[in-house]
Amino acid sequence: MPEALIWGASGGIGRALVSLLKDNDWRVFAVARDTSRIPAEADFDADFDAADSNRIDQVAMQVAQETEGLDLVVYAAGGLEADRLKDMSAQAWSEVMSSNLTGAFEAAGPSLNLLNEGGHMMFIGAYIDHLILPKMGAYAAAKAGLETFVDVLAKENRRYKFTLVRPGAVDTPFWKNAPFKLPSDAKPPSEVANAMFARFQDGESGDLNL
Repeated sequence: MPEALIWGASGGIGRALVSLLKDNDWRVFAVARDTSRIPAEADFDADFDAADSNRIDQVAMQVAQETEGLDLVVYAAGGLEADRLKDMSAQAWSEVMSSNLTGAFEAAGPSLNLLNEGGHMMFIGAYIDHLILPKMGAYAAAKAGLETFVDVLAKENRRYKFTLVRPGAVDTPFWKNAPFKLPSDAKPPSEVANAMFARFQDGESGDLNL
């Protein structure tokens, strides 16, 4: 039975991935800040804070005790604090960086140690040019950093597959914090999850633009 670890399994895309993988007979380790929002069908759940490296390591150790190797790891955690850069507090900036970028870095190392040879790691990115807008500076900077991070990570770990997913607008709770309305053409999270699963199945890696 294939096995997956989802960091950020309580958000729209993360929840959709858990449900999709379970429907396809996967064993799913689901981790999120709010465990009450993780789909009940997950085989394992645990809480984590993207800003707490010790907790990330603890969760990875718990997963290691339950698996002989993962086939897929997804970092779907993220967050948005909409504010003009001159008005944004250092704490708010740090929280955006932690959830979108630093957390990805902190989770990647221990996750790689659990990944089977040829396993696949995916990260939820964004179309950076669509984010260069007032009040979106911190989020845009974090996602731009994530692109470089994933590119270098892939070059340093050629035994594995890496995918940066650029989903465009997705109808998730993320938009409650955005400084503009949800676009009319926003995708349902299930559409993004299906595209990510198809990418895994076809064995391809690299950017996935939706």
